[in-house]
Amino acid sequence: METKHKIAKYAGIVIAATIFCRILGLGREIVISNKFGAGIETDAFFIAFMIPNLLRSFLGEGALNTAFIPIFTEYLTNHDRKKAEYFANNILNILILILIIVVVLGIWAAPLLINVIAIGFKSDIYKYELAVNLTRTMFPYIGFVAIAALFMGILNSYNHFLVPALAPAMLNIFIIIFAFTLSFKFGIFSLAFGVILGGIGQALIQVPVLIKNKIKYKFVIDLNDAGVKKIFKLLLPVMLGLAITQINVVVDRAIASTLIDGSISALYYANRLVQFPLGAFGIAISIAIFPTLSKYAAKNNIAELKKSLLFGLKMLIFITVPSAVGLMALKGPLIRLIYEHGIFSGVATTMTANALLYYSIGLFAYASVRLITMAFYALKDTKTPVKIGIYIVFLNITLDLILVRYLAHSGLALATSLAAIINMIILLIFLQNKIGNVISRAQILFLLKIVIASLIMGMSCILISNYLENILELSNKINQIIQVAIPILCGGIIYFISSYLLGIQEIRNLKQNLKIILRGKS
Repeated sequence: METKHKIAKYAGIVIAATIFCRILGLGREIVISNKFGAGIETDAFFIAFMIPNLLRSFLGEGALNTAFIPIFTEYLTNHDRKKAEYFANNILNILILILIIVVVLGIWAAPLLINVIAIGFKSDIYKYELAVNLTRTMFPYIGFVAIAALFMGILNSYNHFLVPALAPAMLNIFIIIFAFTLSFKFGIFSLAFGVILGGIGQALIQVPVLIKNKIKYKFVIDLNDAGVKKIFKLLLPVMLGLAITQINVVVDRAIASTLIDGSISALYYANRLVQFPLGAFGIAISIAIFPTLSKYAAKNNIAELKKSLLFGLKMLIFITVPSAVGLMALKGPLIRLIYEHGIFSGVATTMTANALLYYSIGLFAYASVRLITMAFYALKDTKTPVKIGIYIVFLNITLDLILVRYLAHSGLALATSLAAIINMIILLIFLQNKIGNVISRAQILFLLKIVIASLIMGMSCILISNYLENILELSNKINQIIQVAIPILCGGIIYFISSYLLGIQEIRNLKQNLKIILRGKS
């Protein structure tokens, strides 16, 4: 099927680029943990960095592109490129004006933001003032990264995926460079300077591709344009939905700020490891498939939209379920290898490993929620995910308050996973009511086979890792690499063999799919 081939090709491009960015991101976390460990300074930095990141979701790829791509794609589908580019320039200029106001207000209101988001910092004046100053330093990042996200939406709509997917690498590169070269002089602020330059780089790296595709900039601000009215109609519910979702992040950090020092950092470091497969595969597949879903929605071709969505979900299941099991099986050795050096202690390793265990439970759900929500947005239904999200946020907060009493910071990670799983199930039910059969017996059987193959892989990883722990001197980094690499390699082989024996068709078609992906060019 041509649609499957295109999705596989585009997903392959985005996955390859995203894996590269995630490897750099992992390097970034290694450098941060080595230079600054997990304590007061990193807690303050991660809280400060969280604020522009949350706003990026509202003004960047989270909300704006979700509303922008379906309308822009509709213009392109109807062969009206001139109107599409007028719309894109109009949105860009309006966005710049909004961003200037947001950045100025954010710098001014930094103390208030820290008071709300990190209530536990009030008892430590140094930690509080550090977080405020870091927030003010990094706030302009939202402006550059939001513009970069709009550029990504334009290029994705033209089926250009490689450079936009590589753009986030600029953030990781600049943070690593500045941490090495400026940390001795500016301390934790060296990371903040890297964030600003990284945001600028994400926007600038896409400009040559826009120019190459003859996408010209024009200064135009037309609030009466039909496209602008459409985007605001879609944008407000999406922003409300993201606000509801991000409340969970804010509540988690606020509660964690009342726990022992290092709790916020442990959650952050664990979440970054979960974000590796989630970003490299889950989000990459959603990015690649969204323009296709939008195109079929614009043509009112629900049958093809559903086929594309189900193909994407099967890809997610096939990749994220074993990834989650692997993270749970190797959580201790993995975190010891990646983070435990410099001033990152064994206690921090244990705290981070515990958080990773519970975050991993929801990995498949995190990825699926994003893709299912994209289907609603492609259909220009932005209200249903919001309505469901309102209930989920209250559920998440309730679970936070219950589980933190028994599992400390790890309870916050478990609450996030449970809420995501319930959110995924409810979204699927509502989507099925909207477009017809989505949850089929074949889908459930496929999921069960993947779970069985993943559990076999996970048990094998644990046995191999434990055996290596008994025969290797693990104070040596080389031996730590061996303890992680060999179980991953053997586990991957066992997963593929188990999947083949269980009759999973995706394994049997792997050779053909790999050819499609490897031939993919942006």
